[in-house]
Amino acid sequence: MLKVAARLPAAIDDVGEYLADVTALEAAGADSIWVDDTALDPWVILGAVAAVTHRAGLGCQLTSLARWSPSRLGPPAAALQTLSRGRTVVGLPRRGNHADHVAALRAAGARIFTVGAPDASGDGVILTVESADQLHRPASTLTEVWAAIAIPPDREAWTQALNAYEAAGATGLIVGWNARLVDLLRNPEPDDRADLLMSTG
Repeated sequence: MLKVAARLPAAIDDVGEYLADVTALEAAGADSIWVDDTALDPWVILGAVAAVTHRAGLGCQLTSLARWSPSRLGPPAAALQTLSRGRTVVGLPRRGNHADHVAALRAAGARIFTVGAPDASGDGVILTVESADQLHRPASTLTEVWAAIAIPPDREAWTQALNAYEAAGATGLIVGWNARLVDLLRNPEPDDRADLLMSTG
């Protein structure tokens, strides 16, 4: 079955609402919660997310390796791995030499995904696509393939997207945060109100 992950905003307006959204996403079945490193320190945010979740993976999307030397990356990843009881996932950018970063993350126990292209040292790949037709599976059957997509406009489009990406061989979808996402996760099928129409004439 296709998994669904949520990508939360890197900035936080109200921490209470932010963490309430996180717990609602996990309760609705989100496989993982992702943040990136473009605003607040993602490791601090994910530490707070670890405190209010029990099952969902905690993903940190790094947009540039320049900001995160391997010696600076390993300790927060290891701390998050401890706080989350082993749920840390890190997305590495496509560009740059990953070898030392991968070694630091492996030592911390994190799962590693690369963005844009499969890498033999990673556990999976994240591809930003507009449709399932653009998805391509790497030759390795061990690699997870996640499609980063915009949230579909309605429940019918959501159901069609789930079916199309599953048929294309995706492991899961990473969807940008929207308040509708919790409802779509809880109720993925289009509304069928035939029972209501029959009862009201």
